[in-house]
Amino acid sequence: MSSLIQQRMAIERIRTSAIAWTLFGGVGALLAIAQLVVGTEPTRAFVYFGVAGGMITVGLVKSGRYRRAIAAFTAENGVEAGKR
Repeated sequence: MSSLIQQRMAIERIRTSAIAWTLFGGVGALLAIAQLVVGTEPTRAFVYFGVAGGMITVGLVKSGRYRRAIAAFTAENGVEAGKR
């Protein structure tokens, strides 16, 4: 069994990856919109926009998973468990 610090760190990695997926998806969506505005290749822009939407969706799902995991962890071990 892992220590409480290691368990909390694993849960925090879920949050970090959720932020990264959402952030990169948002940047990708902005780039896809910029490509649509420029109008060079609208088909490619829609594909990019779909990929960016997928990335944002993954980030939001991971964010929900983080919230459930941290709630269960704090309920089981206490609010200050695993903090340094």
